Amino acid sequence: MIIRTVIISVIFILGFIPQIYGQAILSGKVLYKQQNIPVFGVNVLVKDPEGKNTMTFGVTNDKGQFLIQIQSESDSLLIEFRSLTIQEYQMVVSNVSQQILVEVEEAMQEIPEFTLKSIKNPITAKNDTISYSVEGFATPNDRVIADILKRLPGIEVLDNGRILYEGRGIHKFYIDGMDLLEGKYNLANKNLPADAVESVQVLENHQPLRVLDSLVFSDRASLNLKLKRKNVWVGTGDVGVGASPLLWEGKFSPMVFRNNLQMINTVQSNNSGKDIAEELEVLTLDDLKENVGSLAGFKPWFGIPDLFVPNLHKERFLFNESHLFSANVLKRNANKIEFRTNVSYLHDSQRQNGQVRTAFFLPMDTVSIQEDHHNRYVRRDLEAELSWIKNEKKGYIKNRLQLNVQNNVELGLTHLNEIKRNQKANLPLVSISNKFHTLKPVGRQLVDVRSDVTFRRANQSLSISPGGFEQQLTEGVSFERLVQNLESQTFFLNNSIGLTKGLGKGWTYSGNAGLLYQLDVMESSLSTREGSEEAVQPFPYVNDISYQQVRTYLKSKFTLKQESFNFSFDIPMSYLNVQVKDPVAHQGLQMGRMIFEPQLFMKYDFTGKWNSVVRLKRKNDFKGVQDLHYGFILRNFRTFRQQATAVPEVVDHSLAYHLNYRDPINSFFANFNYTYAFMDFNTITENQVGASGEIVYRTLDLQNSGETHSLNLRSSKYMPLLFTNIILTGLFQHRTREQIINGDLAVVAYQVVGPGLELHINPKSVVNLSYKANFNFINSTVGENSLGRIQQLKQTAELDVFPVENHLLSVIMEVYDNRLGENKDLTGFLDLRYRYRIPQSKWDVSLHAQNILDNNNFGTFTADSFMIREQSFMLRPRQVLVNLNFSF
Repeated sequence: MIIRTVIISVIFILGFIPQIYGQAILSGKVLYKQQNIPVFGVNVLVKDPEGKNTMTFGVTNDKGQFLIQIQSESDSLLIEFRSLTIQEYQMVVSNVSQQILVEVEEAMQEIPEFTLKSIKNPITAKNDTISYSVEGFATPNDRVIADILKRLPGIEVLDNGRILYEGRGIHKFYIDGMDLLEGKYNLANKNLPADAVESVQVLENHQPLRVLDSLVFSDRASLNLKLKRKNVWVGTGDVGVGASPLLWEGKFSPMVFRNNLQMINTVQSNNSGKDIAEELEVLTLDDLKENVGSLAGFKPWFGIPDLFVPNLHKERFLFNESHLFSANVLKRNANKIEFRTNVSYLHDSQRQNGQVRTAFFLPMDTVSIQEDHHNRYVRRDLEAELSWIKNEKKGYIKNRLQLNVQNNVELGLTHLNEIKRNQKANLPLVSISNKFHTLKPVGRQLVDVRSDVTFRRANQSLSISPGGFEQQLTEGVSFERLVQNLESQTFFLNNSIGLTKGLGKGWTYSGNAGLLYQLDVMESSLSTREGSEEAVQPFPYVNDISYQQVRTYLKSKFTLKQESFNFSFDIPMSYLNVQVKDPVAHQGLQMGRMIFEPQLFMKYDFTGKWNSVVRLKRKNDFKGVQDLHYGFILRNFRTFRQQATAVPEVVDHSLAYHLNYRDPINSFFANFNYTYAFMDFNTITENQVGASGEIVYRTLDLQNSGETHSLNLRSSKYMPLLFTNIILTGLFQHRTREQIINGDLAVVAYQVVGPGLELHINPKSVVNLSYKANFNFINSTVGENSLGRIQQLKQTAELDVFPVENHLLSVIMEVYDNRLGENKDLTGFLDLRYRYRIPQSKWDVSLHAQNILDNNNFGTFTADSFMIREQSFMLRPRQVLVNLNFSF
């Protein structure tokens, strides 16, 4: 597999050698004569020997340097140097790669008077910073900065608010250069007034740790909001009521931005379908993402079966009563030490109602079931964080203390094949962690010290009545209730020390040695209840497992940072020891393994517009106690799972290739991303599907593999003269994985192809138009059998009309076309919104009529592994809201 990955990467790299070496590269420096001072902004024109045609050109930077790539069959070239501050200069050179030194005479060129009429390009670029003028993209319909971000060329905003640049998530989010929200930037984007922001800045190749800025390159982009004014109070708010039923909305979000103090506070409440919980999601990369065994991805052990969330705006189907409080303060003292506090509390109650018809395609049969779901999710979540940060050229130190307390409850009423079952899952969780990181110069190197300590406890239960799985548990005798109890505790420790040292000529070495320790303890029991009598089930329905992981590691990394080429090679070595014990099951295992997980990264800037990135990576992922338990655990009312195997291991070999184009002057951005991954698994899941849809999952020791191809395309072009942004997208994904289905080994394949188009026309007066269309063609197979072809088309359009000053009328239309074979579901939505802005104020009144066509259900088709689902999802009825909105 390693050989295959290397061959593919070599093919990609060799594909660019003709582009790099099949052309002459002319570079050099322009200086003032006698003064020996670099000249900035000199136009360097490359012409044919007769001087008739300009083949290419370049401009000197602030160091007087230029670099031009030339493709010409001529033996010689005419080079002209022009600027308003120098005497024009010409020279003839050979058509070969070379460096030249040019000395020019200082002079002021006079130009005749003229009048230039044009529309200013709202996008500018300087070095590694691209700036988008908010004024250039704003419309009268914009309230918060999130309304503008989604229209910026080169920037993509996902439905959950996550921001992508060149197809990858941004690394950091700043407001006037300060990191107040630690990745929860929806709190700013959905509450900060759009008219308070002067520009949106993309910081390419941004290194967030200043002490590493000249040593370790970064290939990630960050985003900074530059405010119009300093030392200001700003904010937004609204109050709204409506029907039917009785609806309310309320929000008040005051903010303070000063040189040494930033605050964003918000209080929100609504039952109108707005998902305010999204504002608390962490959307940027974790500062300690390299930590093995991170606990950030913890999921509950069980719960009620979720309905598949349809691909439409949440406000159309979310039945909620949500309340949110969040306070975020960042204070910087005279010693440039930052103290940050982030506290939030969410109380969110959501309801889902719908019908699901599922067809399980088994090797010798097809099982079909029908379910009616009435689900309710109650989320009570308290998060608190205290951070102490000093980020300077002389050193870096950060300590982050976090507390998370959850008391979530899930309630479900399900009719399965006319059998009614009530379900209740209690999912409390307590987690506390402290993360410390410092980089301090000692001699001519930086000493790197990290410490990460986390403790988590979950005491959870799932109750189902009437009970199920009678054949497995009570020899076919029915009983009143089935109760699954589970208690788990986790302790995680990761400490390391290392150094970073510059080796000269752009090379840097980083290395650290550390110890990772993780202990998971889980106890579970399953009981049947009839009246006051309770019968605790014996093994294999009991777990008392301890999972201990000790890993010692030594990581070395070499990086090369040059003007147009960046290279890094990671050489991490570690020894992993795992011990698993379960005295109830009389089972246990011990494993020791030396692990090698190399990574290779290369980035080449062909010109100032094109760059290419290649990544090669091998990773060993050893699963924890959630994927290794000897007894069965009830996951929901029709699913049992047992994972009695060796330590589950996934060996992932991946290749990623990125080709990016950026031309801020002409407002054109494009990126192409391809990822190939080949995964080896030492365990496989066996699925036993009963006639009534009950599923028993068992994990077996069996080597198997999976493969993924993923391709994404995105290009955006902004035309200032037409106030128009056009976006073209493309998606292709193909996945294969082996599974055992009712005793037979089968290859399950999933493929999706998805082109897309976006159009935004915003002349800011008379009318604005936005249109978006996405197609998805999905095909799933089990072995040689096709599960059916799914076709999905989603179209959305919004027309804003400004009949007179301070008045706005918006028409929003959406069309969804979902098909599976002969089955078809076509749904359309129509909304109207009227807004009146009170003259000479920042207040407005709006009237919003939603789902005017009063659609009650939304149908969709989805494919997952060896099953096809046809789902009918209950929608919010026609509703009307009147809002009073303000900003300050």
